[in-house]
Amino acid sequence: MKQINNYILCFIVILFTSSCNEELLDLKNENTLSTGLFWQTEADIDAGVVAVYNMFYRQGTWTRNMYTQIRGMSDEAVSYAGWTELNEYTKFIFTNYNFYETNVKMWEEHYVAINRANQVLDNIDNVTFSDEAHKNDLIGQTKFLRAFYYFYMTALWDNVPLVLQTSSAADQPMGSTADEVLTQIEEDLEDAVSKLPATRSDDETGRPTKGAAYALLAKAYAQHHKWEEAKTTLEWLVDGPGSGYYDLVTNWADNFNNNTENNIESIFEIQFSLMNRVGFDQTDNHLDPNAQLGTQIEMNQAPSGIGWNNIEARRWLVDYYKREKTTDGKNDIRLFYSFWYDGAASDFPDYPNQLIYGAPWNNSWGNRVFIKKYSTDELPLYYWNDNNFRSLRYADILLLYAEVLNEVNGTPTAKAIELVNRVRNRVKLPNIQNSTYYNGNQVTTNQDAFREHIKVERSLELATECVRWIDLKRWGINDAETLDELKERDSDFNNFIIGKSIRMPIPQSEVDNNPNLDQNEQY
Repeated sequence: MKQINNYILCFIVILFTSSCNEELLDLKNENTLSTGLFWQTEADIDAGVVAVYNMFYRQGTWTRNMYTQIRGMSDEAVSYAGWTELNEYTKFIFTNYNFYETNVKMWEEHYVAINRANQVLDNIDNVTFSDEAHKNDLIGQTKFLRAFYYFYMTALWDNVPLVLQTSSAADQPMGSTADEVLTQIEEDLEDAVSKLPATRSDDETGRPTKGAAYALLAKAYAQHHKWEEAKTTLEWLVDGPGSGYYDLVTNWADNFNNNTENNIESIFEIQFSLMNRVGFDQTDNHLDPNAQLGTQIEMNQAPSGIGWNNIEARRWLVDYYKREKTTDGKNDIRLFYSFWYDGAASDFPDYPNQLIYGAPWNNSWGNRVFIKKYSTDELPLYYWNDNNFRSLRYADILLLYAEVLNEVNGTPTAKAIELVNRVRNRVKLPNIQNSTYYNGNQVTTNQDAFREHIKVERSLELATECVRWIDLKRWGINDAETLDELKERDSDFNNFIIGKSIRMPIPQSEVDNNPNLDQNEQY
């Protein structure tokens, strides 16, 4: 059983909604604990931390909507959802800024998570702990989680209020720039690194370690183009103690199988479980101790008639995988385990009689590409599945380290090339120097060529893992030349407006209710 889910069954609920009426908070429910009675014991703090984890299990966070939005805005995916506003939001068509299913729900539920984290941090010093190391661990976990939620908020909206203390209905926080948010993320993670343990026992599976804090910190530094700081952080993971805790698994597909979770390549996973097989309508019931602890990622990405078909992949990814053969003359196995598409049977003759969710390929699907990652063997599909989402994995870190070294040194170093080859060799691709498609001599000697090639390597290794949009923002998609390249791969970028579409609009209800909060530029 996934341990973090067991703890979540006893989570406390102290809700916060930024736009609620202040008078509503004056009502007292005599059947529930108040904040004045809570936060008294070490057990209260423990429960408060679990409540922060609990916000992973919301449609506006990692149950469903993040997968649609953050994949869809990148060039790797497209939404043909029947819900018009849902698919338009992935196409940079933001007509209704108060679209609840995506914009409002995602905003609110991230801030509920952040407010829960703030409550823990505001109260933990008032509680006596029998073990100071346990107290520090809880602080580290909470700061990691607050940074985690803010990391994705700034990826979507850029300019969001930095709320670092327990909120009240009267609060009207000012918006902060993406730089300011990233700086706070870095501060939280620097402290988390100093407090979190390097490893955890089996009964603490799912809680972040020192390595998880280092990995997210490196990603924050990279987004901030703090290349030297990112390099130092990544050294711990790849050249220092972290190299003894993490490695690439032999079978690449094990990273997406619900039977091979929390393996040596995993740095941080969101833990999902089917211990409570409940119906769809209970997903938002914050008070039900039997609420679902699963993810709707599979139902969300399955084709119509099987699932909801809210998100699917772009065809260029299939073509990119097929540009280069493995050392034994076959197609890249990552393609097979990432996508369903017409022609897969001939591309992978070693895997005959392929079925998409148990059924033959439907000719009406034509040239479309459906996401196979994170699918399971359960048929017919259930609303939820129990396949953990690998938020941080070691292959991502190796490729990021190669990118950072290239930026720091102004040229692709031997170490950077080795890191790229390590990821390629795992799936039987030749060293980049010996590539039959890419110009290995240029890639390994020229900073610009290596930078461009890293973009390819990351797109293939990490396809549809909610990484690509963040990568695109780091690389700079807010200029005409890059935009033209993206349009060739993804027609949705014809709707992209430079200076505007790099971020989503803040929910208009938040702007209307808070005179200190400005709507994002050009909205």
